[in-house]
Amino acid sequence: MSDKIFDWLMDNADAPIRYRLAREFLCDGRAAKRIEPELLGNREVRKWLNNLKPETPPQSYWMIHGSFDFCLENSVLKAVQLGLHAGFSQVAEAVTYFTDIFKNNPVVKPYRKVDNQLNLLMIASMLTLAGFRGDMILGYMLESLNEIHDFVKKGDYGIYISDEERSALKGVPQNWKNREFIKKELFDDGPVFPLVYDLLGLNRLYGAVDTQTDGKIDAVISYITTDRFHETVRDGYGIVICDGNKYYGMGWDPKYPGWSDVAEYIGNDGVKVGVGVPKLLFFAQYIVNYPAALKTEWYGELLACLDRCRTDGGTYIFPKKWMDESRGYAVAGHHLSFGENRRKENWLEIESTFYMQLLKNPRKSA
Repeated sequence: MSDKIFDWLMDNADAPIRYRLAREFLCDGRAAKRIEPELLGNREVRKWLNNLKPETPPQSYWMIHGSFDFCLENSVLKAVQLGLHAGFSQVAEAVTYFTDIFKNNPVVKPYRKVDNQLNLLMIASMLTLAGFRGDMILGYMLESLNEIHDFVKKGDYGIYISDEERSALKGVPQNWKNREFIKKELFDDGPVFPLVYDLLGLNRLYGAVDTQTDGKIDAVISYITTDRFHETVRDGYGIVICDGNKYYGMGWDPKYPGWSDVAEYIGNDGVKVGVGVPKLLFFAQYIVNYPAALKTEWYGELLACLDRCRTDGGTYIFPKKWMDESRGYAVAGHHLSFGENRRKENWLEIESTFYMQLLKNPRKSA
């Protein structure tokens, strides 16, 4: 980041961006500490700390995975977006409900088994992203990584049943007749294939444990960073086959949005919910922290496309619709804002410019 852009952001941005600049880019603990009171008093930060902490009893059965702001996957991702992390006592206290779930559920092999541990997978990934490093959480993440690694090192992309097997299925909903169905053995003790949530949690483990762990993470990222993965895997992976002729729609694939043509993908923004630039921007800010992503044509094309939004002064101004906030899944780009007061005339320029620093100056951990 150039000193000029840094100074401009520090002069213009609200507390969340200034705090992240000091902590993540300058590694200036003193400056970050000075900003902390303002950060914790920020209106958006208070709002999302409240979303992070469930009511007792919780306001919904679906507190971990879902589209509501209070679901863990959205509240943690938004909290991290705003600069919050495990080092804040307010954050640690807010997620007690979820850490208790983790502590009170025995973790047994296979670690990624769906019927009783998919929630643990998501809790562990989200809390790891937020900076929590407890032995149970770290142990789970490492064992989960081992199971993904055992799968990806085979180089097997044939995760779907044949057309003949699909035609023999009974009780399939009509609107799913032509969808791809995931091989049952890959999900009975899985999902053994990587999910987008894995990429988020592993972000904080890369470079933080040991070289062997980094090597396994590299193998996972290399598995998805291929034409074959993107040509084979359907959006959302496909349909899961469960016992008793039950079927569930799968989601959470870690494909690079716009892998084959970033410019075309950006040009088609808004065609369907869950695709388009916001999803691309969300994914990009995390995937660039993995070395394999920086070597792709996709990365170069993405920067070239976004550089068209560069001003003569070196700042950036994205189209406003790219940074819209709405209820929905954070992984689909519904919560990209960095907490700027949107009554400010230059809020979009500030957030766009800071986002570009995340892409051009990847950080493995904060």
